[in-house]
Amino acid sequence: MLEFISLGFKSDRFKTLMSSLGIIIGVLAIVVMLSVGEGLYTGVSDQFSTLDLDVIHVIPGSARFGGPGGDPGSRNAAEPAKFTDKDTKVLENVVGVKNVAPRTSTGVVISFRNTNSSSSLTGVDPDKEDDLKDKVASGRWLTGSDYKSIVIGNGISQETFRMKVAPGNKIRLYYKDRPMDFTVVGVLKEEKEAGFGGGMGDSVGNALYITHKAMDELLGEESYYYDVFQVTVYNPNQLDSIIDRIMNDLRRHHRDEAYDATTARDMLSTLMSTLSMIKYALAGIGAISLLVGGIGIANVMMLTVKERIREIGTLLALGATVEDIRRQYLLEAGVLGVVSSIIGIILGVAVSYLIGSIAGLPSAITPQSIILGVLFGVLTTTIAGFYPANKAAKLDPIEALRAE
Repeated sequence: MLEFISLGFKSDRFKTLMSSLGIIIGVLAIVVMLSVGEGLYTGVSDQFSTLDLDVIHVIPGSARFGGPGGDPGSRNAAEPAKFTDKDTKVLENVVGVKNVAPRTSTGVVISFRNTNSSSSLTGVDPDKEDDLKDKVASGRWLTGSDYKSIVIGNGISQETFRMKVAPGNKIRLYYKDRPMDFTVVGVLKEEKEAGFGGGMGDSVGNALYITHKAMDELLGEESYYYDVFQVTVYNPNQLDSIIDRIMNDLRRHHRDEAYDATTARDMLSTLMSTLSMIKYALAGIGAISLLVGGIGIANVMMLTVKERIREIGTLLALGATVEDIRRQYLLEAGVLGVVSSIIGIILGVAVSYLIGSIAGLPSAITPQSIILGVLFGVLTTTIAGFYPANKAAKLDPIEALRAE
């Protein structure tokens, strides 16, 4: 039997190589697609693991990520809520709330030594921002009495301008051509932040912080409103119930306005669900590649049956049974599938590591992706060889021996 299989592979090396190549590419595609999808899933999960899970973000409008809280009527109102100090007091009185930090953000142009750049500016209550206070690398954090003082990110200090911006330097901010001068009093540490403070995934290095009083004057609008409340709770296990209380208490002041309360956990849950779908969709694309390879193998084996009719007839004349011939062809297809799958997995692992290093994703070669690749490869080749095997087994020995 092994000689028969070996003879089948050697009879036309080019056809064997081409059919094997289809399976190799298919298995490689499955391993790479699953690995890249898993790497993306793991990388995003690790990135979001740094988020504070004990913080609720209360925002105007609606930003549902799957979390509880609020009724559809409130979330679908036409007008976003306008948050003021009155809402700060409401949130501070919610049972379970530890701290309420209101923030207002806008885009500005920064001018320093005749060089301009742009960044995100956030107005804060200095006494409510202990986390930011702990991130100051040089100088100091803002105080409640600061008016034209500013704390800047490390990137603004070190990289944005030709010269280093240090505590004591003067910078000018422009908002809609409205200028306002500030004195730098502090520079933050160099690190990344994924949060709602200045946009998801923004770097702390490009952030600017001033007091709400200074922000109010810079904006120059008739009324000053907060963009978001960062609400810290005592017990993260009570987030859902606290969100319900927040939504209910705010409803008294914003009955016909839209507002929402979300957490990093809400967003992470929905994002992970989406990434899971992407991961399996990528695997499906790889499976299609493998199916194409299987069709190629079926075609090659059908041609092999035609080319080896006399050989099959000789085996039948010498006493080989129908099952022997069928088994030999299936075994030939199975061996081709195993060898091709192993090669495909080796190449798939190498390509996955290469993509991971280029894209900056963690390598995620899982045993499941390898097993799935082998399983699909062997099954595809075996199924592809089933019809040619039956056709070979059913040949009439006498007619086969007459064939040229």
